[in-house]
Amino acid sequence: MSLPTNRPALSVVMPSYQDPQCLALTLQALTRQTLPPERFEVIVVRDGGSSDGYAEALAEGAGLRLRVVELAGRKGRSAARNAGARCASAPLLVFLDADSWAVPDLLERHLAWHGTPGNAAVLIGRRDEIGLADLPAVLAGEADGIARVFPHGGDLRFGTGLPADDNDWLRVGWVVAYTHNVSLPSEVFARVGGYREAFGLSYGVEDVELFYRVDRSLPDGVNFGYDDEARVVHLPHHKNITRNWMEMKANFQQAARTYPCLEWEFLTAVMGYEAIRRILHYRALIEECVQRSACAIGPAAARLAGRMRGPRVLWIGTGRAEAGLPAAALTYDYAAPTGPTNLHLLGVAPPMPPGSLDAVVSVDFWRYLLWPELCQFISASLALAGEVHLVATADATPGMCAADPATLDYLRQAQAAEYAAELRAVEGLGHVLTLRSRQPVAGAARRVPAQAAARRPAALASGGSPTPG
Repeated sequence: MSLPTNRPALSVVMPSYQDPQCLALTLQALTRQTLPPERFEVIVVRDGGSSDGYAEALAEGAGLRLRVVELAGRKGRSAARNAGARCASAPLLVFLDADSWAVPDLLERHLAWHGTPGNAAVLIGRRDEIGLADLPAVLAGEADGIARVFPHGGDLRFGTGLPADDNDWLRVGWVVAYTHNVSLPSEVFARVGGYREAFGLSYGVEDVELFYRVDRSLPDGVNFGYDDEARVVHLPHHKNITRNWMEMKANFQQAARTYPCLEWEFLTAVMGYEAIRRILHYRALIEECVQRSACAIGPAAARLAGRMRGPRVLWIGTGRAEAGLPAAALTYDYAAPTGPTNLHLLGVAPPMPPGSLDAVVSVDFWRYLLWPELCQFISASLALAGEVHLVATADATPGMCAADPATLDYLRQAQAAEYAAELRAVEGLGHVLTLRSRQPVAGAARRVPAQAAARRPAALASGGSPTPG
């Protein structure tokens, strides 16, 4: 049977490596789509590996506009998807994995979304995990019989249920834009350069990093949509879970060095919708801080700078321009533009090596942090510098912790279990809770000039700029 020669409306791109049993079922599901087969093409990219079972698997795609791209040797998921996208002829790309068994109207829903004026540029679909109890329903092609909730199903990104009805969370939708079920215009994909192939064969993060760049390339606003009915099911296949998690953690850390902003800080430790909740929470607090001109660095710099054990100090707050700090001083000033010496981080996972600073000073902003983040911030700061100074002025905004002596002394006692803790009043400033590590800081003996230390976060970047999303 000859295939249509007209241009398809969408191109499905699927990488495949050592999973013919999954690919066969996924292709079967695509032959059952409500979207007519002449309206879409399917591009399977073989990323090396054994050819056993692939002839039979590809035969399950009979009747589809099916193209197979063979890579010479294994290149990795990013390279495979890029190769498939280069071969695509449609104006719309739908990325699936070979283990993403699709419900019958999946492609029709993706196409309808992008055909509706005013809709976001990227559509994220649902992916349900499958329990072994549901495997017979998949093998029989019975989508309605597959569970959507734990223990045999559910989308792991939304472990506590779908987000609230408002779509505020989609302003950071790239955090959960996984390429097992996502679509975007081919032009947008090409404009940002596709997937970053530097991730190589390592597992995970290449999709989140891509859609972070996509979001930055589009106008400010909500650039992601979510359709809970545009659904795929994740087919069982062998995984080395321990190795995957280790590789994914390393990839998140690599991306966080490339993009030193609070969004990627959280993704080094928290994933999925929970990361989105934290990001939106702290974005709102930072906006409050800047609008109220709170957390002023200047008074603290004037009264504390001479008391530091060295010149390499990180100042956290607002107003670096008015603080009289040297140009090379390292700050997290949320009211100033980002640059080599000013990052918009919380400091829970800073991209600087241990022992690279003499002190960290947070002026009131630490009072915004939730307890887990405050503990992480203190631990990370003491790894960097060996001492952290938490300044509490008389300022008080709705989102801040109280700064009365009783509250501050409780916090001193809480941290004294791990660190040397001292609370003192500083005239004209307020109170300062100083915490020092009881153990030598790794790398502290390797002293570097303050200017070099301040520039180090930007030097760690590989292919990105230190600007927040």
